[in-house]
Amino acid sequence: MQDQKINKILYIFFSFSLMIGLFFGEDSSGSGGFIVDFNSTWPLVESPLKYTISGLGDYEIKFPLHYYIASIIYFLVQDKFLFRFVYCSIALFIPYLFFLCLKNKYENIDRNNLFIFSLLIFILPSFRSAAIWPNTQITAIIFFLFSLLYFVKWEKNKSFEKLNSDLLLTIVFMSLTVYTRQLYAMIFLYFVLVFFQKLKFQTFVLTCFIIALFAIPGLFFIYYYPTILQATFDSNIQNSLLVNASIISFYLIPFYFVLFFKNKSYVQINISASLIHILLIFVLVVFLSFLFNYNFRMGGGFFIKLSILLFDNLYFFFLTSFLGFIFLYFISRQSLNNSILSLILLFGFSAYIIFAKYFEPMFIILLFLVFQTNITNEFLKRKKDILLFHSYFIIYLISALINDALGITKSL
Repeated sequence: MQDQKINKILYIFFSFSLMIGLFFGEDSSGSGGFIVDFNSTWPLVESPLKYTISGLGDYEIKFPLHYYIASIIYFLVQDKFLFRFVYCSIALFIPYLFFLCLKNKYENIDRNNLFIFSLLIFILPSFRSAAIWPNTQITAIIFFLFSLLYFVKWEKNKSFEKLNSDLLLTIVFMSLTVYTRQLYAMIFLYFVLVFFQKLKFQTFVLTCFIIALFAIPGLFFIYYYPTILQATFDSNIQNSLLVNASIISFYLIPFYFVLFFKNKSYVQINISASLIHILLIFVLVVFLSFLFNYNFRMGGGFFIKLSILLFDNLYFFFLTSFLGFIFLYFISRQSLNNSILSLILLFGFSAYIIFAKYFEPMFIILLFLVFQTNITNEFLKRKKDILLFHSYFIIYLISALINDALGITKSL
């Protein structure tokens, strides 16, 4: 009973902190991109019918679902700040939605632990900035979590013989996710792989037919606006691999740090049994580092900025890329599907501009709800481990707020 009371207080506290951030115009993501995106796309919120190629200026064309939803909210309130307040208020339910997903997957874990862990969403700068400056990211995460809620139920119930409501709702909400943010199409492809592995052939064919039906509006939209296929793709794949691995390492370092102190033998056994593979990964990172020519002023994640600020070189950044590959390798060893999902994350964001917001909070959600690993189950058993994990991200948020106030990284 005491734990539940503390959980409610924490939820109210973090919700209040987000509202304070709204009042002061917080952009703890540090790039200023959320504010720029909000202002540049505001005409689409006022009237989605203005959605034209020129409507987004120099920005990548996106599917308009978010703007139609946002326009409904704006139509009801007719005030720009009040619109942001309502949207930010809706975003307050995302951690609770994450909790519901966790509760469905980890039935043997104390719900108080799961609730405290779900509050991590409140601490992530990209979430906070996207909620304060209404962004497609928030709308997509809502749809994505609803999709995962039913996906987890579908896997848990093992109803693979026929099309049921859980599977259908998974497809519906995942389609809405993609229509909000195209990058989730890669995760949808992973879902299709899981459907192929678990469904009866006839049911899988029916499922693919339904997915194809949901894809029709998107195909029409692409036909009329072919520039939507234009991405910031970069053929310098070495840049994308190292940057993606470094960003992923940012979220996995505290996770494995906690696991190491909880069970040192687990980590030591994994390292000793994988020395050859670790050496090969090291050689790969060294080779890619010689070819690396990414412009660190264009995103790149927390560690690349920290490496330049502290050491005026990229050696620390390359170390975090190495750790990212190692951690993903440990997770990938546990199943083929983990390997496929890891490759999707590493290769899927191949662009000349890569922001940490692409992975935040998507990667943490995937780690605890989609990746097939028992280490997340072990991690969630102890409240102390969860609080230690959260402490790392609280320091991250404080540094992000300081950076937002002083503009440290903007001076690089």
